[in-house]
Amino acid sequence: MRNKSLMFLAVAALAGFSLLAGCVRRTAPMAKAPAPSDAAVSAVAFLNKTFAVAPFTIPTSDADLLSGYLPAEHGVPELALPRLDAVMDEVLSSSTQHFVPAAMVAACAKTASRGTESGRLATRKYWQNVGMCAGADYIVVPLALHWRERDGSAMGSTNPASVDLSIYLLDVRTGGIVRHFHYEETQKALAENLLDAKKFIARHGRFLSAAELSQEALTQCAREFGL
Repeated sequence: MRNKSLMFLAVAALAGFSLLAGCVRRTAPMAKAPAPSDAAVSAVAFLNKTFAVAPFTIPTSDADLLSGYLPAEHGVPELALPRLDAVMDEVLSSSTQHFVPAAMVAACAKTASRGTESGRLATRKYWQNVGMCAGADYIVVPLALHWRERDGSAMGSTNPASVDLSIYLLDVRTGGIVRHFHYEETQKALAENLLDAKKFIARHGRFLSAAELSQEALTQCAREFGL
């Protein structure tokens, strides 16, 4: 009888412990302070810094890129470069950061050395030297991988605009890549891509020009870079 009583007490204690453990598991975890966003971190890290904005260039090989590979289709007409530079200037005109514009950085881009490295290391060293020449803390390196203007008008296009851009933000002191932004879009009619219906409506059902697609891309890039 005594053994049965002891066994009953042991089972009851174990059940009570299990119930207590269950209550503990159901208790809500202590709330943690939200981690700062990239934009907030950038706002602090970029305070009182100078940014050089390099002119758009057209990479001709994978070694001209700082990461990734050239797309299979990568044609860019030379006349697109000044248009892209103008769009970049317009996008950054409302920023509170201090920029050395592409027109001034272009002189440094003509004289900067690629160093003794080869391949992408030489490319990174080159842009680091361009930033040093411009007296900047960071340098924005924009590359045009593909650009095709639309055929037709905003209301109807038989061959819509296509844009592929890759933009890097480098720390001039270390040569490290701080940010990378890639944008690739060939606009499609609503009937061809219902998943982009919201974007199509936001564009008022228009077929954008390549410059307009680029403006959307660079506006998004500036926001993600914290500029």
